[in-house]
Amino acid sequence: MKLSLGFHWIVAVLVIFVCAGSASAQRPGANAAAAKPAAGAYDVSKDVSVQGTVVKYTENSQTPPIGAHVLLQTASGNVDVHLGDARLLHLAKLTLAQGTNARVVGQMGPGQMGTAGQNPVFFARLVQVGTQLVAVRSNHGLPLSPAGVRANKAQRASAQADQKGGAR
Repeated sequence: MKLSLGFHWIVAVLVIFVCAGSASAQRPGANAAAAKPAAGAYDVSKDVSVQGTVVKYTENSQTPPIGAHVLLQTASGNVDVHLGDARLLHLAKLTLAQGTNARVVGQMGPGQMGTAGQNPVFFARLVQVGTQLVAVRSNHGLPLSPAGVRANKAQRASAQADQKGGAR
């Protein structure tokens, strides 16, 4: 009997250690200090602001990365800026005419994705012309969809109608 009682105690202690270890592993943020962003992952803390004059705007560039590009003339030279889907800019009624002053917030592209031929490409997350500010990428660096803007616009219109006591 003594052997089996001792054996039960050992099994019980092992079960407690295993359960405690798995419980702490499932806690959100338990390993947050040890977690590091993956190499090449978008990190908002590394965003920089670039300000300049629009030299050229291409709505649908065939030069990778495909999509809208703007060439900004800055104090340190020309910068090719990738803006993503031009439809997003149209929906926001943002105009990037030649000679317009613009400010973009984002990052230089990593590796092959960050070059168009031999020229480096700046990936914009935010685009500002005057007081108008448009987000073109998420905080994770993913291009935003024009459908999201339409959905948000419809939601806003619906909320405003509800506030005014419109038809339901």
